[in-house]
Amino acid sequence: MAYLAEVVASRQFAGNGPFTKRIHRLLEDRYDIPHVLLTHSCTGALELAALLLGLGPGDEVIVPSYTFCSTASAFLRTGAKIVFCEIDPATMNLDIEDVARRITPATKAIAPVHYGGIGADMDGLISLVAGSPITLVEDAAQGVEAAIGGQWLGTIGALGAVSFHETKNLHSGLGGALYINDPEMFDKAEDIWERGTNRTKMFKGVVDKYGWVELGSSFYPSELQAAFLLSQLESIDQNSAQRRLIYEAYDHFLRPLAGDETFALPVVQPDRRINFHSYFIIASTSDGADALREDLKGQDVHAYIGYVPLHSSVMGMRLGYVADDLPITEAYAPRVLRLPFHNDMTATDVEIVCKAIAQHFAQ
Repeated sequence: MAYLAEVVASRQFAGNGPFTKRIHRLLEDRYDIPHVLLTHSCTGALELAALLLGLGPGDEVIVPSYTFCSTASAFLRTGAKIVFCEIDPATMNLDIEDVARRITPATKAIAPVHYGGIGADMDGLISLVAGSPITLVEDAAQGVEAAIGGQWLGTIGALGAVSFHETKNLHSGLGGALYINDPEMFDKAEDIWERGTNRTKMFKGVVDKYGWVELGSSFYPSELQAAFLLSQLESIDQNSAQRRLIYEAYDHFLRPLAGDETFALPVVQPDRRINFHSYFIIASTSDGADALREDLKGQDVHAYIGYVPLHSSVMGMRLGYVADDLPITEAYAPRVLRLPFHNDMTATDVEIVCKAIAQHFAQ
């Protein structure tokens, strides 16, 4: 509330002000990122990345079908072709071998998604694109505070997009950021971020007046949102500690129930640091997932599906895809159930959810 009052008193509301700059410094320092640009959403960060890469008709971008629509639409808006790939059912992240099969001379970018804050196979992707002009753009919407082998999600590829939507661990209602890990991309990215002008460079004294220099858009949030977000980010360690307790309580109750006749838990490799964004299970069948979801709903416990695959959605079919194009994704997507997870939950709340799940499988 003090930060919001400070914005009101300053009368600088529009964005790219003191609070935006403080967030840039906080994220750059905490995650060792050369440059960060705060955005109005993770969608906006991905769209900024697509413009920055200069994508257009004839270019291809490989995207897992099991993701939120923004991962694809951000690149599709440039005129690029979206090439959907399969997922690994053990993690629900992209299948590196399927990605390799779909690379063509037209491939310009790959957008791995770190589902549930569990790092995708970035080592495999880096090896796969080594020596090529393909850019890795991490969709780390769910990945703030998660890492692979000591490298933070979103900082491994040339570009990384994160989300501060209210469904994420830390939020500003709506919000996001683009991590610019290749310093040579920053000058152009900053101009695109500033509606396609070099206005920010004028304030820095680099130019004496600003003009239109790039195809850009209005990407950054207001200072009110930035002030709200800064207060959240400053409590990130406390936030993570709270969420860890909820995650560990779920794991304590549910791991013993996992099995071929019930559900699987996602595989988290030893070098993955998770951020306790969510706790999800993968039912043995899609019918089993539906039955469990309906049973829980009847007890006022709301578990949600992950994603409807993009390739078999209305828009995906409009792009020429059919469900059978990605049979693994189609088979496993309906099996995912995300369990209730928010900071106000207690161990008792988690126990109620888990007992309802145990009773379902005991029937």
